Amino acid sequence: MAVGRRALLLLCMPLALGLPLTLQRVSAEEAVMSATFEGKPWTASFTLAQTMQMGGKPMLNLSGTEQGSPTMTFNSMMVLKDPNDLAGSYELKTGSAANSANFNILDSGAMVGHVRFATGEIVIDKYDAASKTISGHFSASGKDESGKLEELTDGKFSGIPVTTQ
Repeated sequence: MAVGRRALLLLCMPLALGLPLTLQRVSAEEAVMSATFEGKPWTASFTLAQTMQMGGKPMLNLSGTEQGSPTMTFNSMMVLKDPNDLAGSYELKTGSAANSANFNILDSGAMVGHVRFATGEIVIDKYDAASKTISGHFSASGKDESGKLEELTDGKFSGIPVTTQ
């Protein structure tokens, strides 16, 4: 009986706290980001999409991290074409803080790999303004610190909640 009451309390808590229904529908389990890196599947354990202002420009930071040994993170920064509608195609550029992406590999807390992507594209196919989520696809290629060419292919993301800094 006590277990049933706890379950009911947990289900009613968002309503009791007054959270908007759109926030209640989006959960971390629904957000997905995956790709192929070095010919192997990569799936993010958690994702982040955050809008912010940098140098007077509206920006979006989109990232995903696969926890494990090693921990691998895809991270990108994009100058938004329209801060009210995030959908669009964002071409990655070499040497630019805007529209840039990288892939970091950490093992036991130490950086063991870093790829700075020189070319590629991140496409936000859909921005759902009501639930504040984005979905799309991406691919990129670049070199690691030793000059070896690396590719990130078949990238997909969906249901990623977008927050504002």
